[in-house]
Amino acid sequence: MQKLALSIKILYGLGFASRGIKDGLFQLFLFFYFSQVLGLDAELAGLSSLIALVFDAVSDPLVGLISDKWQSKKWGRRHPFMFVSAIPLGVFSWLLFSPMEGLGQSGLFWWLTGFSVLVRLALTLFAVPFISLGAELSTDYKERTSITASRLMFAAFLSPVVMIIGYLVYFVPTAEYANGLLNKAAYPKFALLCSILMVVFILISTWGTRKVIPHLPKPSAFQNQMTSGQLLSSLVTAFKMPSFRSLVLFTMSLYVGLGIGIIFSPYFGPYYFGFTAQEMAVLPISSALGGVLSLIIAPNLGDRLDKKQATILGTILSGIFFTLPFNLRLLGLFPENGSEYVLLVYFITLVIAYTSLWIAFSIAASMMADVVDEFELQSGNRQEGLFFSTLSFSHKMTTGVGTFIAGLLLTYIAFPKQTDIADVPLSAIEGLGIIGGPLLLVLYMVAVAFLFFYPITKTRYQEIRKGLDAK
Repeated sequence: MQKLALSIKILYGLGFASRGIKDGLFQLFLFFYFSQVLGLDAELAGLSSLIALVFDAVSDPLVGLISDKWQSKKWGRRHPFMFVSAIPLGVFSWLLFSPMEGLGQSGLFWWLTGFSVLVRLALTLFAVPFISLGAELSTDYKERTSITASRLMFAAFLSPVVMIIGYLVYFVPTAEYANGLLNKAAYPKFALLCSILMVVFILISTWGTRKVIPHLPKPSAFQNQMTSGQLLSSLVTAFKMPSFRSLVLFTMSLYVGLGIGIIFSPYFGPYYFGFTAQEMAVLPISSALGGVLSLIIAPNLGDRLDKKQATILGTILSGIFFTLPFNLRLLGLFPENGSEYVLLVYFITLVIAYTSLWIAFSIAASMMADVVDEFELQSGNRQEGLFFSTLSFSHKMTTGVGTFIAGLLLTYIAFPKQTDIADVPLSAIEGLGIIGGPLLLVLYMVAVAFLFFYPITKTRYQEIRKGLDAK
């Protein structure tokens, strides 16, 4: 398939809104809820995410392998897993935010760990086949970027809308809670809303894209006979490819940096910039605007500059503008808290940062589809599920390694638990500035460095495509 019908592209992209909502729920609220609201030690909260990541390291490639081998005349290879994932993802997400009363440190730790593993497993059942499906929808160099930009746009647009609802409806400041995020009773209710929406979006997307199933590639003889040992062998072979290795290391590094930044968002806004709950609700709009702009810009930019250069440019710009307000404040060049310009300037930098980030991610996912083609040309085997499981795993580095490091950093700057804004020491506030500025900027630039080793240009891809067509 080359060009994809707009209706299918929209229905496909809508499914990714579920992962966007899950990400917002996890990255903006989960760590803060268990650490600041329930009182779990920050190191334990970070360790919990790291343990869950170990399960992902096993489940993601296995789901990719099983999905590649699956055979169903009616539902194909990908759709059965997408259907099955929906309700468990919703139920486990709600239970995660509804721990029993009276749990101590160990009880909270195991509740967080157990349900985090279950949520991430359910997400794997959806995300790995879903992203693999996206690579199968078209073999056109530019159209692939359009497809990935479509799904990222829905995640970037609808997820912030839900987060805004959270800030304006569920986490409203009260006489008891000046910072609405400290309201313990609001979290299960908000998690229930997010869970229902995730289930609905997955089911609509999966049902709506069923028409493409007859036109999708069928599993090869190699995929049908593939064992776990051959899976490991294929991963080793893939990592020997400079294109695959550079792309995986890039996404992993970038997601770790993003994970730290997003986990700290509930700290940066109220504590470092003095934003109110209403002002915090404005910030997710920047992600939504960035998602829409990236849908327009990414396909043309990837075609005009070549995908590698466009991704490098997008990542550099996102790193600079995500950290710019912090770095400017450290230099004494950013408006003081209370100024009418603080929110405006911060919001503008976020729009530019998110637009650049979504462009980079859209094109990077399209690049992975090109890597799958290169692997098929070299080995004679095609394994979308295996390759895109690595992107799914890389994404989970955000709430795995990123959360673990965030917990260590909170401990390092001695940020107090369950404390009102006015009682946080100045040293801890200054520590937030160092983390949000210089530290994160370095991590973003490290990610960029890996991309310089990516060898597939537009010309090289055309050669790969000719080779595959000849076969």
